[in-house]
Amino acid sequence: MSLTEAAHIAVVDLGTPPASGANGITAKEWESVDVRFHGFRDLDTARGHCISSRFQCVGNVWELRVFPRGGIRSEGGMVGISLAHLDHNEIRVQFSISIEGENRKMHRYYSSQSQATWTRFYSGGRCWNRRDFVSTSRTDIINALVDGTLVIEVRMCAKADGSAPTEPAPPKPFVAENPLPGLIIEKFMDEESSDLMIEVTSTSESATTDTKKTNTSATFHAHQFILQQCASALGDLCKTGEDLTPVRISDLGPEIFRHLLYYAYGGKIDDDELKESAKDIIDAADKFGVVGLKLEAEASYVSSMDVTIDNVMDNLLYADAKNCALMKETVMDFLVKNRKEAWDKLSFVNAPGSLMKDLLAAIDMSSLNDNAGADSNDFASMGVCTLRKMLHEKGLPIDGSREAMLTLLREHSSNSDV
Repeated sequence: MSLTEAAHIAVVDLGTPPASGANGITAKEWESVDVRFHGFRDLDTARGHCISSRFQCVGNVWELRVFPRGGIRSEGGMVGISLAHLDHNEIRVQFSISIEGENRKMHRYYSSQSQATWTRFYSGGRCWNRRDFVSTSRTDIINALVDGTLVIEVRMCAKADGSAPTEPAPPKPFVAENPLPGLIIEKFMDEESSDLMIEVTSTSESATTDTKKTNTSATFHAHQFILQQCASALGDLCKTGEDLTPVRISDLGPEIFRHLLYYAYGGKIDDDELKESAKDIIDAADKFGVVGLKLEAEASYVSSMDVTIDNVMDNLLYADAKNCALMKETVMDFLVKNRKEAWDKLSFVNAPGSLMKDLLAAIDMSSLNDNAGADSNDFASMGVCTLRKMLHEKGLPIDGSREAMLTLLREHSSNSDV
């Protein structure tokens, strides 16, 4: 087989294809995609795997990953492969994955031998994984290269609902949304109905002396029952009485407190403001128990965080102190990727011993990408975002260390998929 003979619905290229490369298109119940890893011998596998460009098949977005040296759970010398479903919906498919050689398909995996059996892919990067796809070593794949290109054919058929076509449904009658969220946010800073008064003062060092001076101060009106539900620690701090005696909070900027209180009433913090004050918001939300805002600020901070060998320990210790699991995971990934430089330049003498498990988890996931495991209950191989999502779906707390999240999931898991 040459690269010009393929007849598939699509071709996905990784690397620069040879001059003879071409593709064809067919349209059948079964859809096929050729995923081509050009210059396979020379592809960068420093992360332990090669990732294809995203491609569409049966109306969904996918990604193919090849582990030339296998994962940490593969048998010695085995080559691993995984198929990731990237769309935010659930889909059931039958599929096959095969490596195409010069004249035949050298290795093929069928998801099912029965037309009645379908493989379910969940949303957001859940994978099918086969760690030992090719026997012995890379030799089998090298023999399958076509003009230096590894060609992997992915074939799929999606399960239909089996229902007959129907007439378009009549328009749904207009129904107004539940007004409660809007009514609550209207009570933000409403002095007339409030039963709490909070005085927030921030202080700063004088430019000429060592004494502190008042910088800014503001008074906020709030409602006890809202704070008890949405900012637990702040609600415990504020107690109602017959008179509105101000509750005084110091060393916190009034603008940061305003963000925190506004969020507790159901408000949305502007992305730019969230990014600009991310660490201050994390500190305040962590202190006063506004979990959702803390995690939003953490995600914003991580998205723009520039981790370097000079600041990696500061970021790691801060993430550990504030229980920011996503930030800690990001820093740990940096340490694993730059482990030689970290070994030479960093001291871990003052690092808490509890960080060891997070480091081992980062090493594990550097070999097999998040959720690439075949066992959906293998929580230890999952990333922080996935763990939080699973906890949220079960109605469990999502603000905690990675170890705490794993413990909760294991305690509440069953034999069924989660």
